Amino acid sequence: MLLGTALTAPACASSRVEPARSPADVSAHAGAAGDACERWPSAQRDQIAAVQPHVTAAARSNKLDPKLINAVIWVESKFNAKARGPGGTQGLMQLMPATARELANSLGERSRPLDPGFNVRAGSLYLARMIRKFDGNTELGLAAYHGGPGHVLKWRKAGKRGVPEGSKKYVEKINAAKKMF
Repeated sequence: MLLGTALTAPACASSRVEPARSPADVSAHAGAAGDACERWPSAQRDQIAAVQPHVTAAARSNKLDPKLINAVIWVESKFNAKARGPGGTQGLMQLMPATARELANSLGERSRPLDPGFNVRAGSLYLARMIRKFDGNTELGLAAYHGGPGHVLKWRKAGKRGVPEGSKKYVEKINAAKKMF
């Protein structure tokens, strides 16, 4: 089921909704009532719902699972379009400014990393490129999205297998978050 359909469900019967702070919180809580109202507070549901048209379009154009895009957004910014990371990353999918500019050129747009539509289009394009770069391996693509493709290439060149140590927890968080959507 697409997230957008769950978010258009009738209003919650109870107004007492605890905010989800992590995928584990949501997983532990999800079975309680079985509807989206139990997953997120209403303000966060609105943020998530507002982004879904962008996620759906980006998933289609980049041949990605919308759950994967939603999971990356959750882990990177918790759906806060104005999020800024300590290293200079920006927006929903936490793009570095230089990467956002390069992706904007590829998309034929101007770089607007704090614009939700642009950020999801650009971040999804970058994620799809990273997955393709590593022969369709989503976990290595996620590791490259997280630490850069050089990080993964260096790991593999050293003869190591699987996800690089520096990105294992990130990939685990994404995989856990996918289950929320």
